[in-house]
Amino acid sequence: MRRLLLIAVPLAIAAAVFGASRSSGSDSADDTGTGVITFPLSLYVVHEADDTNGTSLSSQRTEEGVRSIAARVGDIWSVAGISFDPVTVHTIELPRDIVADLISGDAGSFLDGDGPGFTVPEPGAINGFYLAFAGGANGFTPRGSRVFFVADESSVHDERVSSHEIGHILSLEHALDDQSRLMFSGTNGMGLTDAEISIARDVAAGIPGATTASGSESDDGVLRLANQGGSDEGHTPRGFAGMGTGLFAGDDLNPNFPDGDGVQTFLTFALPPDLGDPTVALLTSDSLEVSGTPFDDLGPLRAESVSYVDFGPDLFDEIPDGVAVECSRVGEHGLTCDVTDAVVADISNGQDVTQFRLRFDAADDGDGAQDLAAFFDSDPNTNRPGLFTLELFP
Repeated sequence: MRRLLLIAVPLAIAAAVFGASRSSGSDSADDTGTGVITFPLSLYVVHEADDTNGTSLSSQRTEEGVRSIAARVGDIWSVAGISFDPVTVHTIELPRDIVADLISGDAGSFLDGDGPGFTVPEPGAINGFYLAFAGGANGFTPRGSRVFFVADESSVHDERVSSHEIGHILSLEHALDDQSRLMFSGTNGMGLTDAEISIARDVAAGIPGATTASGSESDDGVLRLANQGGSDEGHTPRGFAGMGTGLFAGDDLNPNFPDGDGVQTFLTFALPPDLGDPTVALLTSDSLEVSGTPFDDLGPLRAESVSYVDFGPDLFDEIPDGVAVECSRVGEHGLTCDVTDAVVADISNGQDVTQFRLRFDAADDGDGAQDLAAFFDSDPNTNRPGLFTLELFP
């Protein structure tokens, strides 16, 4: 059997109803890039090939369980605009001595090609192996490789261990001062700073097999652009000097904020070069979740064109570039806004992005109760790409 070598390569705001916010940190990055970066991820349940000694070294995980972990890992990394596709899961049998080395935390015999051969099926750009034990750690990543190992039983959530190790592969170092961070050791923190997102995206974009897509054109010629996510988007409140991840519009976001605070959402879309004027441009989402009665108490939700270089709390009082258009609800979770004039103006002015603020007419209704329009799939405190789509009709 031929052995396949794995080549080495080099402000938090909480929403009371929806849960604690993930921190975006205080670091900043000049550019987190545009579009979702996608690359293959392969995961393996490691079994001992020769289990005749009565002391099995095999992982007790199932392939179904690992697929579930992979889905949650995708949610964590989506805030950075990083996606894994395809994701393959296999059970792999390794010689007992190599499994024993891995369990002790030594990946040398696995990586260097010595000893009995084995085949790794469908290797991805990044490869994760699930072991019975991992040298007393929750997991580990051999430096300079695209391989990580995770123990069956860990002191933190399984998806957090795998995501943390992927962070190391994407050149992120341990965080030392904030337990809410993904890269802090031994906690369930899952936050990424803007600087970490920028580093991870830079490395991810250079992985063989990685693709970056900011939009796709359908058979009918409609160009669909995903919101950019990352550090150029999020929410800002009124009366509180902060900002955060999560796409919220409404009032009384957090009971710890001043009475009568409002909150607005800011979105950025990258415009492809040489883009012609669309006949219609629609800002849409099918990720709307409502808390309270914002559409009844705060007036219509409006989208208006704004321009900014750095996302920050001062944008709450930004003067819009054009007329605020009223958005319409579509079913329970849908929203659509006709932003044709704003997009055409940005294209005519040679802009490489078009940006919007979503806000209700009233910042607060004075009743002290939370009224929010939130846009998310599994985690409300994310602003991942794809929660909004800008549809440009020819």
